[in-house]
Amino acid sequence: MEELLTEVNVFFPRYGGKVVMQPPETADSPRWRRRDGSNLPRYIVLDRQGEMKRVLVLNEDGKVFEEVQGEGNEDDGGRSSSHSNTIKLGLGDFIFYSVLVAKAALNSFTTFAACMLVILAGLGGTLILLSVYHSALPALPISIFLGVIFYFTTKALIEPWIETILSVPFYV
Repeated sequence: MEELLTEVNVFFPRYGGKVVMQPPETADSPRWRRRDGSNLPRYIVLDRQGEMKRVLVLNEDGKVFEEVQGEGNEDDGGRSSSHSNTIKLGLGDFIFYSVLVAKAALNSFTTFAACMLVILAGLGGTLILLSVYHSALPALPISIFLGVIFYFTTKALIEPWIETILSVPFYV
């Protein structure tokens, strides 16, 4: 629970959104009670689709508090936990991946294949680190490091080696 320390201005979207007062007798939150033991009124802020955005509580002194859902708290039917477990990549990540693979494809198929596989491995490594640390991580550093290293390694070492192998006829 957090006390709002600033003045609150509410602006609703053009086509909807509303604040619904939950009567004190139906409020199931035992932590918001008056001094006489009865529940305080709760105000539920809904967006235009009817999804609950936040719950506000007005105490006896006129202070507004916002109910903050914790990680282990399932008060909203589990909706917030499904959103917190998603993995999101920004547009910049995909732009870097496509630029590096396109540049590698201009050189040779070997460089293209190496860069593509290394970018996928770097993304997999980032996902493993994400599951270990349980916090937001940038998706680019591992892929950038491996992609650039393998781009230059493949271009400088592996391509000349493959060209020398292919220049000599091989009979079976």
